[in-house]
Amino acid sequence: MSKTTITYKDVAPEAADDASVSTNGASSFSDITRLPGGGSEIAAISGELNYWALDGKHMAVDGHAIAFWSTEPSGADGVFVNKPVITITFTQQHSSMGVSFRFDTATGGHVKSLNIKWYQGATLKANRNFAPNDAVYFCEHTVTSYDKLVITLNSTNLPYRYAKISQIIFGLYRSFGMTAIRSASVVNEMDGSSLSVPVSTLRWTLESRDNVEYMFQLKQPVEVRNDNKLIGVYYIDGYSRTAESVYNLDCYDAFGVLDESDFPGGVYTDQSAMRLLDEIVGGHFTVTSEVADTNLTGAILPCTRREAAQQVLFAWGVCASTDGRDGIRVFSPGSTPSAIGTGRTYSGASVEVASIVTAVKVTAHAYTQDANGSVDIGGTRYKDTTTVYTVTNPDVTATDKPNVVEVTGATLVSAAIGQSTAQRVYDYYQRRSTNRAKIVWDGEMLGDSVTVPNAWGGTTTGNLTKMEIKLSNTVAANCEVLGV
Repeated sequence: MSKTTITYKDVAPEAADDASVSTNGASSFSDITRLPGGGSEIAAISGELNYWALDGKHMAVDGHAIAFWSTEPSGADGVFVNKPVITITFTQQHSSMGVSFRFDTATGGHVKSLNIKWYQGATLKANRNFAPNDAVYFCEHTVTSYDKLVITLNSTNLPYRYAKISQIIFGLYRSFGMTAIRSASVVNEMDGSSLSVPVSTLRWTLESRDNVEYMFQLKQPVEVRNDNKLIGVYYIDGYSRTAESVYNLDCYDAFGVLDESDFPGGVYTDQSAMRLLDEIVGGHFTVTSEVADTNLTGAILPCTRREAAQQVLFAWGVCASTDGRDGIRVFSPGSTPSAIGTGRTYSGASVEVASIVTAVKVTAHAYTQDANGSVDIGGTRYKDTTTVYTVTNPDVTATDKPNVVEVTGATLVSAAIGQSTAQRVYDYYQRRSTNRAKIVWDGEMLGDSVTVPNAWGGTTTGNLTKMEIKLSNTVAANCEVLGV
């Protein structure tokens, strides 16, 4: 039987990106800037007592991203003569239920004694000693509104060992199986035309078996997996508590987060689409592109970051989704179908056919500085000169009702790409059949080209545009497949 888990990253949101690290005791090959995000976890060649087994499994540190090794090893009693101190400062205040450490996970070595001090400005908010007993250890102590940590490493679990830390996590990762989850459902979706960028969601009810007061915070990440397949990563939007151990949580994906942040806009000439998208995302999420970059000319008016991303994606002529990864995937829908057979398909599939589109009209924009212009971006006024590009359906009959799709607000569509964009939108709307089928999910991703059975013994081929997933140890998904 497969296994479904929800991993709640009970961490201080955005603390890792906000952290600045300094220390008095790191070796020259350490890159302490990697501590918040994580460095390499290897069994390393060293001169430590009874550490380097000649079994071929240890390797040189060269070429590996080592986050922290202490300058000196501990003594015969495991205690450091010169105790390494790691100071982490933040530009904003954060709250967490403690601090997790990943020490030498490749061999099991760990720091045996350490002290953590939490500060808010010059005020000491908490001072605690901890005694880790494993290579992965959570120092549990809830502190709210801190902006500095001072971590003192006192000793190691074995004598004559370096203190090794691959990652410091400002909180704890908690994994829940289906025995602790009353209900959970995911809605992953995309728009194959990028005329919109839908927000994917996760809604779940946790009935905790642990005696824990959870500190759910907005934008904390939640990871959903079935066996080794990642369904998606979502971020807490809100929650309610209905009993001592029962929590109802609403989460959204990266685009939901981006929808709550404003983008000032700008005017662009031959700007790399990928670079512009990275600027819009602002480093909060990783953007992975599976398509060739292009240059765009036009403008983005002040809007949310999700709306700004949609402008780039539409003009670029690509799609984006967040399912199956930690971040945003930019891609073109697949064209080589894989079959989802009757063995993975529930009964009751249906096909809905949309009305014929008789024409597509796309308005291209050109922006020039003009004190009397109608568009204000960053305090500068611009004149917006528009040109309409049209593609007409040659197969329209006298009985077809007029059904014209008009795109007027694509401000990054310039005259250079106006006609090709209109053709692309027209081609998209020729795909009129939406197959709705319930399947046993096996790692399919939005945009995949699939062939699914229909209700009358045939099949429909198209691209996955939506998956409503009811979580259990066997994951079933109500899918929408858009085809010709």
